[in-house]
Amino acid sequence: MSDLTHRSSSEELADPSGVSRERVLERLQDWQRRVHELYGQVERALQGTSFRPDREGKHTSNEELPQRVGLTRDEQPKVDILRVVRPDGTNAAIFFPRGLWIIGANGQIDLRIVPPFGGSEAYRLLDHSEPFIGPVEWVRTPIGSPFEREPFHPAWLVSKLR
Repeated sequence: MSDLTHRSSSEELADPSGVSRERVLERLQDWQRRVHELYGQVERALQGTSFRPDREGKHTSNEELPQRVGLTRDEQPKVDILRVVRPDGTNAAIFFPRGLWIIGANGQIDLRIVPPFGGSEAYRLLDHSEPFIGPVEWVRTPIGSPFEREPFHPAWLVSKLR
């Protein structure tokens, strides 16, 4: 890392002029690594079930900081979109990496669980770790109930899909 200070997303958003191109690229690469590690945990939890992971979809940040420092979409790391697919090919769940620079978090993934019949459930997964420091702490909160927060465990997702 070229920047030895570990500013939070909130601090970087409050003073974007103090954020270098290299720092933004490092943060995006770290974001990709953390999201892909989470997906790996989900994939391991799906083993032995009838569900299969599909990571063909890709997401590139549309956030202000990469644009401000002049990073093109081609220069930014692509973050996978994880679909959990039923044997019939329909989506059971979709993980969409919403953004890295989230006030109060070190990134957000939107999770939608789609039952075979009826409506769906929507959650935010927020990483409560500090940039480049300590273990990743994914917390899930239902959309519409922001104060109901619990640690996210892939086993919880598998139980919701069954």
